[in-house]
Amino acid sequence: MPDDAGQRLIDAADRPLANGVTANHVRDGLCFAAKVAVAALKSPVNAEARRKLESARNALAKYDMIMRDLDAEGLPVPSLPDGWFKQASDHIDALSRESGGKHRTNHVRTHVYPYLLALYELSFAEVPTAYYYDAQQKDGPTLSFVRQAALELDKAYAKIFARSRVTSALFGDGQRGTLFVSLPEGDSLRRALEPFIKARADIPSWFSSESNTESNEAAAYRYAHNLLKFRVFQTA
Repeated sequence: MPDDAGQRLIDAADRPLANGVTANHVRDGLCFAAKVAVAALKSPVNAEARRKLESARNALAKYDMIMRDLDAEGLPVPSLPDGWFKQASDHIDALSRESGGKHRTNHVRTHVYPYLLALYELSFAEVPTAYYYDAQQKDGPTLSFVRQAALELDKAYAKIFARSRVTSALFGDGQRGTLFVSLPEGDSLRRALEPFIKARADIPSWFSSESNTESNEAAAYRYAHNLLKFRVFQTA
């Protein structure tokens, strides 16, 4: 991640930094958030991969059938754990049902958004807000921050992540990033971020007390905030 990436995020939000926070904190927070989010990603399953998975499932079924026939004829067959065929088949079926686009969208909502919003809060010591100025067709500070963060991640892809077929399938080839492109446009981004922002704003004391009725959005935000604060903003 370039040294000036943090400053570009600050400029995009156009907000004063919190006491003790520097542009390096913002940059390092973005890097850390990206690595955590990517760790949970799965490679999209395209049509070719699904065909191969189907071939694998057919091969498993054929092998199981042949072994049963040999066993019935009294020939020794390999000893396999009980339920191995069902477990293997179920696993292949689950992989086949994966949809790259749908999985990616869900991942952005559940992993990337909370981290970027928590990074905004820690950087500027203010709860993020989902302002979009319809009359001006302009993002508010939080939305501008999120969009700039996506651009920075796309530009720095080749340096942040090791090149591999998996990460390339998820984030592009390092030249044409896909994270920014996947963000909703205009007011749609506000609506996508709003559940996390509302969860944070509605529970002002949640960082000091756990709640048994905490929403998924609140839990994701809390976790992202605490992890970023501990790993990046301790010295701020």
